[in-house]
Amino acid sequence: MNVSRNSKKQGWNPYTSDLQRFSVYPSIKMVEGRGIRVGDIIVVNVYDVDERGRGVVHYKDLKVIIPNATSGSRVKVKIVRVQGEVAFAHIIGVLSESSTEY
Repeated sequence: MNVSRNSKKQGWNPYTSDLQRFSVYPSIKMVEGRGIRVGDIIVVNVYDVDERGRGVVHYKDLKVIIPNATSGSRVKVKIVRVQGEVAFAHIIGVLSESSTEY
């Protein structure tokens, strides 16, 4: 019995099927081009301070504003709000302080 590959019946393929349809978990929609959501915890290096004394960081095409962050410090922050091209975060922990004295 000679059966060629092309004559076999094609079954269900997990690599070409939409598995989200069969999932019991809800899908999480993300804004295109943004890899950051409210509640995300990230580690960043603060390199600049704005006119109000808040730390400023650019992370994944967003400007992240961090109150009470000093320039030159490395901090762990939690994103609390995303508004357009700007995200706002609160400091969870300071990993290293700025080495520059003012």
